[in-house]
Amino acid sequence: MFAEVLKHPRALLLSLGLHLVVIGLILANFQFSSQPQQIKTGQVAKTVQAEVVDQQQLDAREESKQQQARELEAAQQKKKELEARELAEQKKAEAEKKRKQEAQRQAELKREKEAEEKLKQEEARKIAEKREAEQKRKAEEARKAEQQRVADERRKAEEQRLAEEKRVAEEKRRAEEARIAEEKRKAEEARLAEEKRKAEEARLAEEERKRKEAEERRLAEAEQKRKEAELKAKLQAEEDQRRLASLRDAYILAIRQKVERNWIKPAGSGKIPVCEVHVVQGPGGIILDVTFGACGGSTATYRASIENAVYKAEPLPKPGDPALFERELTFLFSPGE
Repeated sequence: MFAEVLKHPRALLLSLGLHLVVIGLILANFQFSSQPQQIKTGQVAKTVQAEVVDQQQLDAREESKQQQARELEAAQQKKKELEARELAEQKKAEAEKKRKQEAQRQAELKREKEAEEKLKQEEARKIAEKREAEQKRKAEEARKAEQQRVADERRKAEEQRLAEEKRVAEEKRRAEEARIAEEKRKAEEARLAEEKRKAEEARLAEEERKRKEAEERRLAEAEQKRKEAELKAKLQAEEDQRRLASLRDAYILAIRQKVERNWIKPAGSGKIPVCEVHVVQGPGGIILDVTFGACGGSTATYRASIENAVYKAEPLPKPGDPALFERELTFLFSPGE
C-alpha cells in the first residue's frame, strides 16, 4: 500500500497539507475555548456585553468549525477526486504499459518471425548457391571432359592420319620398288621369251605337223568311241528305265501294303470297293494331305478308315532310288487283292 502511495507524490503532499490545516484549526479552537473567564464583581454590564460577545464568538467559532468541516469535506472530496484521477491515470498508464508491452511482444514476435524467415531465406539461398555451385562444378567437369575427349579424338585422328600417310608412303615406296623390279623382270622375261619364242616356233612347227597327224587319228578314234558310247548309253537308258519302273512299282506297292496293314475294316461294311487314293507327302514320308479319286460305291466311313490308315502308315516307305520320290503320288487301295 505504501509503495502504491509513493507512486503518486502529488496526492501524498496534498493529503498531508489538508491534515495539517485541520489539525491547526482544532488546536487554535482548543486554546481559545480553554481560557477561563473571570467575572469581576460590579461588572454586570460588562458581563452581559461579554456574553453577547462570547455568543458571537461562539457563533463565529461554530461557523468557523462548519467552514472547516466544509473545507475538510471539500478537501477530502477533492482528495478522493484526485485519487480517482490518479487511479484512472494509473490504470490508463498500466493499460498503456500493457499495450506497449503487448506491442513490444508482438514486435518482438514479428522480429523473431522475420529473423526466422530471413534465416530460412538465407539457408535456402545458401542451398541454392551450393546447388548452383555444384551444377557449375559438374558442368565445368563435363566441359573439361568433353575438351579432353575432343583433344583425345583429335590426337588419335592426327596419329591415324600420320600413320596412314606413313603407310601410304611405305606402300608407294614398295610399289615403286616392285614396279622397278617388275620392269626388270619383264625385260628379262621378254628376252628369254623371245629366245623361247623362236625355239618354240620351231618346236611348234614340228608339233603342228605331229598334231595334225595325231588329230586325224584322234578324230577317227573319237568317232568310233562316240558311236560305241551312244549305243552303250541307249542300252543303259533302256535298262535304267526298266529298273526305275520296277523300283517305282515296288515303291508304290510298299506304300499300298503299309497302308493296308494299318487299315481297320469298318464294322458293318459289306463289299470293299477299290479306291484311288491321292497322297501329298513331305520329306521323310510325312503325310501332308489325303484325297480320293474314283471310289465308286464307297461310304464316308469307308473313306475315313482309308484316310486313317494312310496317316497311321506315316512315315511312308522310302523309294529304292531317291530320284523316284514324288511329293504327290496315287495308288489303288484294294485290300482284298
